[in-house]
Amino acid sequence: MNKLLKSFSSFLEDRGLVIANEDAISQVPRDNYSFAKTIFKHREVLGPLLCKLATGIKEGDNPITYTISYKGGMVIVRQFLQELVNRFLVNLKKKDLISEWQLKSDCQYEILVSEDEDKRRFFRSEWAEQVFRYVITKTVQTFCKSRNLSSKAFQNVELKQKGEDKLFTELDLVEQIGNRFYIFEVKSGPYINIMQWAKRENSLVDRNGFVRNIVCTIYDNIPERIFEPQLLLKLNNIETELSKMLKSDFCGKQLNSTDRASSQFHVSVRDDRKEQQP
Repeated sequence: MNKLLKSFSSFLEDRGLVIANEDAISQVPRDNYSFAKTIFKHREVLGPLLCKLATGIKEGDNPITYTISYKGGMVIVRQFLQELVNRFLVNLKKKDLISEWQLKSDCQYEILVSEDEDKRRFFRSEWAEQVFRYVITKTVQTFCKSRNLSSKAFQNVELKQKGEDKLFTELDLVEQIGNRFYIFEVKSGPYINIMQWAKRENSLVDRNGFVRNIVCTIYDNIPERIFEPQLLLKLNNIETELSKMLKSDFCGKQLNSTDRASSQFHVSVRDDRKEQQP
């Protein structure tokens, strides 16, 4: 058994689940986030660009037209935004994610995206996964350092139900802090399948809050109440909300592993949860 996953595997075992890709899982590196850091820092500009490229790929456009959304009249701001997008497009080309790009007019670009399907996945979902992974691990690491707590992080954990060959679900990111688990699902597409999320919540969330099943989205207009009592973390507020949650979880006495194992998990899901389109 992967030693890093031992405690998490034991937790899953109690719920009738096993890790399907155990041999392929390693702890998430915490120092290779330069690209994700750039996207997060300038998310108000680069986020819409990446979403536009994802939409263009879906609609079969190539080249894809993108216009910087700036209606102000300050030339210096427009120049700053152009330089920011230019540098980012240069980096995308260096990574072979795009093949060519041109600034056609003042703030309008034509971008030729790679035809390689593996590379196109970056625009569909990978960029958001990388950015959330960067922010989450940074926030957790900062919090744990301040409280002298240890943590582990794993990505892309595939789960199957015992005795079944079919994949039950994949966990984008799992953070373990002490005897608590935080499971993050990243959504960057235009739809969030609420019923699929609820099915996983039933299997993994316990009543005492030792496991939190959290959806992360790049959109600001998805109602948070849909996911109550669990959290919906949005890209623009994730640092603040995640820090607040961690402080709340670790403010009092930490229950031991025996207490955790005896806790009961939720089995009820609202019937009116449906697929939500932001």
